[in-house]
Amino acid sequence: MHHISDLKRFVRCNRLYFLSKDVHSEYKQYLRTDESLTDLIIKYLKIDNYYLGQRNDPGDRFFIEKDNYEWFVRPRFVDKELRINVPFVHKVGDEYDLYFIYSNTQLRELDSLSYTVAFNLLNKIGVVVNDINIIYLNGDYAFDEELDVDKLFICTNKYKNKKIVNIIKNDNFDYEDVIDKMNSLSIEDCMPCKNKYCKQNGICEYYLECFNEAEDLEDDSILSLVSSKYKNEMYDEGLIHLKDVDLNRIEGNRTQYAQIMASQNGGLFVDKLALKDWISKLNKRPISFIDFEWDRYLVPPYNKMKPMDVVCFEFALYILDEDGHLKHKTFVGTGDCREEFIKQLINNIPSSGPIVAYNALGAECLRLKELSSIFPTYADKLQALNERFIDLATPFVEGLIYDVRMNGNYTLKKLVDICSDYSYKNLDIYDGMEAVYNWRNVDKGESIDGDKIIDNLKQYCSLDAYGLFLVYKWLIEILISH
Repeated sequence: MHHISDLKRFVRCNRLYFLSKDVHSEYKQYLRTDESLTDLIIKYLKIDNYYLGQRNDPGDRFFIEKDNYEWFVRPRFVDKELRINVPFVHKVGDEYDLYFIYSNTQLRELDSLSYTVAFNLLNKIGVVVNDINIIYLNGDYAFDEELDVDKLFICTNKYKNKKIVNIIKNDNFDYEDVIDKMNSLSIEDCMPCKNKYCKQNGICEYYLECFNEAEDLEDDSILSLVSSKYKNEMYDEGLIHLKDVDLNRIEGNRTQYAQIMASQNGGLFVDKLALKDWISKLNKRPISFIDFEWDRYLVPPYNKMKPMDVVCFEFALYILDEDGHLKHKTFVGTGDCREEFIKQLINNIPSSGPIVAYNALGAECLRLKELSSIFPTYADKLQALNERFIDLATPFVEGLIYDVRMNGNYTLKKLVDICSDYSYKNLDIYDGMEAVYNWRNVDKGESIDGDKIIDNLKQYCSLDAYGLFLVYKWLIEILISH
């Protein structure tokens, strides 16, 4: 039996479908919501009496119950080898309106495959679809004392001024034909082929396996060339190293230049004058090295929050003073800890000197702007902090320096591995999403090891902050030695 998720994977990439069809990994929700979205929409639609579909319902259960209810929540429908669930089905006379959930604040695109399959399958088994509606979150709604579901959601049956049901009717997707192809698929039919989905919403879990970009490749492998359309083609032709690249088949940006020069120069490229000019921004002490952790909420739980807003729950700070000593500060909060986060931040960061973060503009600086709008009392002080941020990612992403051991990877974790003996692999919490999932357990009171998790969170975030110092020190050493 196939599910709509199987069809999506197959359409995205038949190799992805084949490799993942027998894999059952634990689902972890990226966006946090402590209330059931389904329950909230039941209130929004003002549904009192409804049939609630259950896991493993037989395919004919809807037909047994269809005369007993006007509303159906998560009913299951089956046609041959395909089963689907529709979030909400409303009986209107002899026909039915479908309601789908779109977990975002703007209806940027249609999940056309899901809607088309549902429309075609239901009509095929005798459930005549009259209309298709999409319920999404109102990005302008701000929580005020209690959740107002009437303002939280927006419901529409149109997309770009066209009725969604009419758009779907014109989609000729044949799910039966696709299922036949899925059933006859073998690994020989699934040669790796790059498409737009390989790195959409994060890199595919099979990407490295498909394109030989594994961790055991040589440091200066041509497959580490960033933003390259032709690197796999060149690799297949025997151009193994970055220094062997065909200059007529590269895009020619600064980072590619730095990579190729590093390969030619024995492993390291440094634009000494440009790097020296950039590092001069950090000549004044104290220097603060800082990292934030936050969780993003689908449904706002606290005052003035909007859908998709974040709660900063942790920071770690290292301060390099005038005498070369390091001071260490941490904060981890729970619940609505936003204002306490601000207070601790202002109290612990020195009143002068640069503040160093990695990808600061899209992370720490953005978080401070958001907090300023919610807590205007602190806006001036937060803005003053924002103006002092220096982004440590800049010399790397702008091609001022490249070490072939980076393997085309520009993350702070990779740089820490290169320039020190420290490793995230030795930590119980080793990446940002693991930090979020662990914090959620503590925040919800679902963990009996809360103190241990808090300590692990501090260790992880502190290594991020200390890692900034390690990379800064490494850059200084490179300038001195060159």
